[in-house]
This record gives sequence, C-alpha cells and structure tokens, in this order.
Amino acid sequence: MEMTKQNNLLTSGQLIFMIIQTQIGVGLLGLTNQVHEDAKGDSWISVIVAGLLVQVFISIMWMLSKRFENQTIYDYLPKVLGRYIGTIIHFCYVVYFMLVASFIVIQFSKTVQNWVLIDTPRWIVMGMMCCVCFYLVKENLRTIARFFVLVFFCNIAVIVIAAYAYIHVNFLYLLPVGQEGIWNITKGVHRAMTSFAGYEMLLICYPFVGGTNKQKFKAASIANLFTTILYTFAVLTSIIVFSPPELALLPQPLLYMVKALSFTVIERPDLYFLSLWAVVAATSFMGYTYMASRGLANLFQAHSSHQRAVPYAVGITFTLAVIFQNPRYLYLYQWILSASDYIFVIGVPIILLLISVMLHKSQVKERIG
Repeated sequence: MEMTKQNNLLTSGQLIFMIIQTQIGVGLLGLTNQVHEDAKGDSWISVIVAGLLVQVFISIMWMLSKRFENQTIYDYLPKVLGRYIGTIIHFCYVVYFMLVASFIVIQFSKTVQNWVLIDTPRWIVMGMMCCVCFYLVKENLRTIARFFVLVFFCNIAVIVIAAYAYIHVNFLYLLPVGQEGIWNITKGVHRAMTSFAGYEMLLICYPFVGGTNKQKFKAASIANLFTTILYTFAVLTSIIVFSPPELALLPQPLLYMVKALSFTVIERPDLYFLSLWAVVAATSFMGYTYMASRGLANLFQAHSSHQRAVPYAVGITFTLAVIFQNPRYLYLYQWILSASDYIFVIGVPIILLLISVMLHKSQVKERIG
C-alpha cells in the first residue's frame, strides 16, 4: 500500500492540472448554446456565478477530505454511513462516473462525425477514443497527471485561436447588462453547472497529493478559477461575435466562429481547433474513467490497484455509449446526468461532512480511539 501511494504521489501543482483537464471537456463547445437558451446576452454572468458556486462546493469537499486526508471517498464512505449504505453509495458513484464518461464519448463522437468523419460509423470513433484513453488510464496516477500537465497547453492554444475573432466583434450585443433578469440568469447558472463538473476529482486524488491541506485547497481553487475564466471567455466571445438570432441557431458557436476566420497560410482553422479540443475532451474522459476504475477496484478488493479495473470500466463505458447514442435516449440521458451532478457532486459530500462533524468522525479521531 505504501509503495502504491508513493508511486501515485502528486504535487499540488499537478492537482491543478488534474482538476482543470477533468472539468474542461466536451462542454466547452456547447456551453454557450445551452446557457444562451435561458440567459441570452447575460450568459457570461451565469457562467461567472456558476464558477463562484463551484468554489463553495470545492470548499465543502476540501473540509470533508481533510478530515480523512489519507483516504479517498471510497475508503471513508462505509465509516461515515455504515457498511451497507456506504457500499451502495460507493457503487452509485462508480456508475455515475461511468455514465459521465460514456456521455463524453457520445458527445465527442457526435461532434467529430458532424464536422470531419461524416461517413464513419459513430461506434468506430467511440472505440478509438476508448482505446487511446485506456492506454493512459492503466498507468499510475503520477503518469496520468504528467500527461494532463502537457495537454494543458492545448487550452492556451484554444484561447489564442479564438482570440482572433476579436477583429470582428460587436460589444453592443452585451447591452443592457442584466436585461434578462435574475430568474433567467439563475436558470443559466443551472445550465452551466454541468459543464463545471469534474472538480469531484478532489475527493479521489486528495490522499495522493503531497503538501499541506491549505496548499491542496489553493490548488483546487486555482483550477476552478482557470476553468471559470476559460468558460467565461468562450461564452463572452461567442456573444459579441454572433447576433442573438444567429447564436440561437448555432449548437457549437466556437467552431463556427473559428471556421469563419481567414488566415493567409492556414485553411479550415476549425479543423486545427477541433484537433486541440479532441485532446482536451480525451483528458476529461480519462479523468472520469480513472475515478470509476479506482472505485471498481475498491469495491471488489479494498486498496487494490485501479489498473486491473480499467478494462472493465472502459468496456462498460463503451457499451453504454453505443446503447445511448440514439437521439431519442440522449435527452433523457443528459437530464439524468444533470440531476446526478447535484446528488453526487454536491449533495452527498455535504451530507458526509455534516454527519462526520456531528458524529465527530475523522481519521484522526479513529486512530486515537
């Protein structure tokens, strides 16, 4: 166990990239369209408010994790909720992570097929994604984190490419600020919350990160700050480039915006943009697959290595993606995931924190007892 933990030990800096890359995924392209349905020109406000709320939930996760600083959520669930209820919630978390991973694969394959591989069967694109991610997820956590650090610079490239659109913008589309009212902005916040999911990685990686509790909290906060800035930039840029009627018709405004750009030596810049986004989306899938595989390993053999569970996690994820790719099921699938986000990312950690505080349960207390 000590050897495994030593191999998985991350720096607080690597934790930043682990959370960022798990948060930023397929939601980057469709976020503007989803939030714009309710908040219209105030969509950027909804994204900022969502980022602030996420910071509150990160604080809750941090307070919970530091009470069990040498254990993942899978380890202390039975201690807080009891063996049977804890095991049930443990299993539900694994299912939730695999459902999110499969949704990422579905959205990824849908986008790639619509823009590039029009005649390629979608299951082939899904299979390619799963195979590539399987190759990395089967490695230890430190190796995964190093890859996430490397891939992070794709986000910077995405920002640079999108920034060229500021040559043709109209800031008047933002006015008047607050025009949609508090209710519609609030509904926009609800739409944006799903795209921010991924910070629950803190519940899994916390015991494998070196440094003090404050350093870990700072790392998670920096990660969320970057994600909030990137999402706000993406939404704000889309709003000032396209008129409101145009924006309502574009499912992925960023891609259409980049496609319209003209460069002297580069043709179809949207394909370069899509290539960078594909790598970012892959890391999000890897993050959720890692969390699911570690949960599977703990479920069937306490403290076992997650590598043995990776083939099962990837296989189940691929199967779910193939089954639910039908548009008739996809809307229901998305609704279920949206509700599950509030349950597993927000609700359960809050309940665990309250119970552990009321019952004075913590790793320190148990060692003393």
